[in-house]
Amino acid sequence: MGLAELIEQRRFVGREFLVWLWFESELFEGRFSLDALGACELWLEGQITLVQEKEQSRLKGAAPSNAPEAHEALRQGKLPSQARVRVTRGELEYAFLFNADAFALSGVKIPSVVKDAADEQFYERMYLIEELETLFTALYGEFLALRLSTSWEPAVAPFLRAWVRGEPVDVAAYQKLKARLAPVRGAARSRTPPPPADAPQRAARVVA
Repeated sequence: MGLAELIEQRRFVGREFLVWLWFESELFEGRFSLDALGACELWLEGQITLVQEKEQSRLKGAAPSNAPEAHEALRQGKLPSQARVRVTRGELEYAFLFNADAFALSGVKIPSVVKDAADEQFYERMYLIEELETLFTALYGEFLALRLSTSWEPAVAPFLRAWVRGEPVDVAAYQKLKARLAPVRGAARSRTPPPPADAPQRAARVVA
């Protein structure tokens, strides 16, 4: 099996990751807790593209993921393939376009660099980019550990499907479930494969 075919078969992983980010950002009003990294905030804003085979819905605006059209596209079986994301941690704020199919970040905007010397500015920029990579990798690790757990289909996925259908989600119950799975997530992070080629070949779709 060629590399292109492997990537194509695992393309759903990035899209489901983006659905999970969308779900948790709405459920917890943008707040994420990343164990040793502490808290951060994440929102989908500016634009989002949802696809299903050859059909595509592209929405733009201040908060397109909150639009009724975006949730209707999810209910129709479309999954997000691209979204503009804003992440803040303390006083640091980042923005970028996440391509879920390629698992790539583009158009990255980092916090303003205030150093005077050119070499200091360079190292500061490298530090900020590394900080963003660390945050995004931690978020992906949280998702993938849940996705690979045996509790995904019977316990985790029903919360996402209820959210997709527009039904009330028991936030306390979901938090309790995540707390119960925390040791499993911690163990899974140590063996988390790189995205997206080493993700599982087959999985039930989030919105099914």
